[in-house]
Amino acid sequence: MLRRLGPITSPKRIGFWAVRARPLQIRCNSTTTSAEAKDSPKRRSRKKTTTIDFDDLPAFKVDAEGNSVGPLEDLLELGKGYRQVTSRSSKSELKERHDTAAAENAEFAHAVKAGKVPDTALSRLVYDNWRRFPDCILLTQVGSFFESYFEPAIEVSGLLGTKLTSKTYKSGTFPFTGFPIHQIDKYLKLLVQDMGYTVVLVEEEKDPLHPQPVADIRRKVARVVTPGTLVDESWLTGHESRYLLAIAEGEGEAVGKKQLDGEEEEGTPLYLAYADVSTGEFFTKAGSTTDIEDELARLAPREIVLDAALRHAWQAGEEGPGGLLELLRVLGVHVSFAESRIGQAGLERTAITLLRHHLEYALRDRMPAMDEDEFNRESQSTQMHIDAATLQALEIRHALRPGGLVGMHSSPLSAKGTLLSVLSRTVTDSGHRLLKRSLTAPSTSLPAINARLSLVAALHERETLRTDLRDSLRTLGDVMRIVQRFRAWRGDVSDVWDVARWIRGVERLRDRIRVDIGLEGRRRKAGEVKGVEGVERLQALVDAFSPLQDLAAGIEGAIDESRLPGLQAEELGDEDEDVALDKRTQARWWLRPSFSLELSELHKRIKSLTRKRAKLESRLQDEYGSSLALSISARWGYVVTAKRRDILPKERFHAVTEAKSTRTYAYNEWSSLGNKLDEAYVELGVAEARALNRLRAMVVERASTIQANAELVDELDLTAGFAQAALDLNYVRPVLDETTDLQIVNGRHPSVEAGLLSQARAFTPNSTVMTRNSNMHVITGPNQGGKSTLLRQTAVIAILAQAGSFVPADKAQIGIVDRVFSRVGARDDLFRDRSTFMLEMVETATILRSATPRSLVIMDEIGRGTTLNAGMAIAFATLDYILSNVGCRTLFATHYHELARMLGAGSELRDGVAFFCTDVQEAGEGFSYAYRLRPGINYDSHAIMAAQIAGMPEGFLDVARRTLAGLEGKEVGRESDVVEDVVEAEQARG
Repeated sequence: MLRRLGPITSPKRIGFWAVRARPLQIRCNSTTTSAEAKDSPKRRSRKKTTTIDFDDLPAFKVDAEGNSVGPLEDLLELGKGYRQVTSRSSKSELKERHDTAAAENAEFAHAVKAGKVPDTALSRLVYDNWRRFPDCILLTQVGSFFESYFEPAIEVSGLLGTKLTSKTYKSGTFPFTGFPIHQIDKYLKLLVQDMGYTVVLVEEEKDPLHPQPVADIRRKVARVVTPGTLVDESWLTGHESRYLLAIAEGEGEAVGKKQLDGEEEEGTPLYLAYADVSTGEFFTKAGSTTDIEDELARLAPREIVLDAALRHAWQAGEEGPGGLLELLRVLGVHVSFAESRIGQAGLERTAITLLRHHLEYALRDRMPAMDEDEFNRESQSTQMHIDAATLQALEIRHALRPGGLVGMHSSPLSAKGTLLSVLSRTVTDSGHRLLKRSLTAPSTSLPAINARLSLVAALHERETLRTDLRDSLRTLGDVMRIVQRFRAWRGDVSDVWDVARWIRGVERLRDRIRVDIGLEGRRRKAGEVKGVEGVERLQALVDAFSPLQDLAAGIEGAIDESRLPGLQAEELGDEDEDVALDKRTQARWWLRPSFSLELSELHKRIKSLTRKRAKLESRLQDEYGSSLALSISARWGYVVTAKRRDILPKERFHAVTEAKSTRTYAYNEWSSLGNKLDEAYVELGVAEARALNRLRAMVVERASTIQANAELVDELDLTAGFAQAALDLNYVRPVLDETTDLQIVNGRHPSVEAGLLSQARAFTPNSTVMTRNSNMHVITGPNQGGKSTLLRQTAVIAILAQAGSFVPADKAQIGIVDRVFSRVGARDDLFRDRSTFMLEMVETATILRSATPRSLVIMDEIGRGTTLNAGMAIAFATLDYILSNVGCRTLFATHYHELARMLGAGSELRDGVAFFCTDVQEAGEGFSYAYRLRPGINYDSHAIMAAQIAGMPEGFLDVARRTLAGLEGKEVGRESDVVEDVVEAEQARG
């Protein structure tokens, strides 16, 4: 039973598209047949079986914006294709349908009468689709063009820069624009990715298995293209994931409670379901509104799907649960809505349902299979949490530059100076995606980290093996993107062949590793032991691959590689059109005849007809001259060509055209033979289309095995890249354990070191040793003295170690870190009305609420941006809270050297606190930064020296020096009193 939708109350589109004011009903082509045989003499039962061909909007209702607002109730569990539902027809339902159809007809008639649209079948189709999708760009396929009509064509022409023309009908002239179908990817990139529009593609229905006459071609909405539902567009970059994220919010106990002084801050519980449709990666994860911003920063989704129940709040500008809607507005991400309607099934299933419904709405017949079992459940307990501020401050994916932050979806490889760009040595797109995931969500599982480090070590030690593997990896395509195309019943024979090539390429990788393992065994017998752990890890990798040789053999046995479309195009080159057409006709079949009996018989028939052609041509040449030839013309079909000097009898040959030296004739016997060839070619084409479907199905049946092997290939690419980076950059293997210690000997910052090396300058390394009795380091020193670099490099080294990479140090031992927090840099957030100081306080509060004893916190210049005493008080309170309530590893850089006395330096030092500093080395009137960290406190910030390096005028520097001397003389007494008060209070509390 089809349901009515509510009225469209907010028409936003151009001019006449606002005429609709009545309820809209989804139209489906349906046929109703009796449950009994059609020729049965028995009385038909009222109970009937209805078969619905979902050719338009399968199982879904839409609102005024063209978004899905839920499945039709009776069709909730339906998928693609044909389904059967049982219903009882009633007079009221039939009347409802009749009234709706009448209303729609009257509406269209009104638009025609008003001169808005012409009265044609195509304009009715366009009009109906524009009513359903009033805020989208509608493109309708007509032949080999995508076209836009009437008033919307004016907007489309302006957006795309296409020529605006017009078409004349009986009722008048109407605007029109369009472009060739082969340019669709170009314009989808412009409209969807660059401008953020939603594009509705209305395509002609063509079935290669059942060719239709042009007059019978029907059109349907084939796709609703949104930023998160792009599948295989040619302009997609393979090294980036394009996540579509569904967020389900609910009530009940919050996920991830935060506590501060016994007070709980509970965020609204959320569940995330996200997928990269182009690769078939599906994930779910529990969370809450308190950490959703961090998850969005990690995933960088292209589009977010929310429950339709939040649509009104979104349109009204409300904050939404836990400020979720406000956050999405600030981030500027594309938001869509879908209906969940699954009752009390839990947040995880709700999120998955939202995701699936939106994909079904957008992809239609191209919707790939997406079973709940295929979703990978991510857990915060197995990943290092890196919040949004830390991802930005550490420049893991995007670099901070004078012009601002690199765009959310910019290519990370274009942002020099990021950790990602320095470490990137992967040679496959999927390997690079794994690298990005590993750096933004490192593991907290010690076995998993050590397994990866062991593989990196094995490849680091074996240069020849590593080089050979990386060379082989470069030849492998992104196989999961191909599998996803097949799941959506897309992809051609070249894609099938590429799957076989990928399988054979993986086999070569395994064979190469086996060779090295065999050589290693012989070396061990000879006493040249290189490392048992590395051999065992390589063997474990080889053993983890599943066999797919039978699939590759099946594909290779079916496809004739020499006949693949790409090879034929290269061979034909720029030959004459008619010659090229003739060759394509004879050599276009890519499937081996032995693939099936049907193909074998068809090829035999074509060969027989081809031999008859050769005999006919030979006979005619004997009769009328050797210049005569049987050929195929793009315009005239099957023709005979001959030199002008060779006169052919008119009673047998009918001249159709002539050139300077040749004439072209129609010849009945050749036309009849050619028509028989045409029939055979059509049958063979249908048979090969069926065979292509079978081959694609063969691949899809093994999709889970292919995916498992692809993940192993990605792991090999990532670890080989880490090994190569370790060799190039002189990194060492870290040691990880379950303690809360952190010991880094002569650590270096990867990005800073790379920048200095490009200028032929050396990086000054520093060591950090944090133990249970010394887990808070307070660092003082001059501006530009390297304090911030030390803080960042410590966090980056911890991230690299848990990502499974070697690290820039002489030695590193790191206890597993569950969360990394940073409060560094000075910036504001004007969009959310947060000043620099307020943003600092918000981020500091997040750290105090969220950090655990296993966390790593780096904080730089807490308390700046306000008065001296207030800032010092905030800095001291922050340190005190971490020491008293959290007890995590903390690096705290400050210019408030008075904090040393407050914390008891020089007398009874607070447990866990250590003081370090950097210095300025003065020589005469000059000076230089030492950069080397030492124990102690530096009581001079040397700010005026930094101003001097920056090029301040000498007069400015003189005034600054005199002013500083005066201020320090006046403030010393006041500051001393403040410090004494704090010290006394601490002693009393102790």
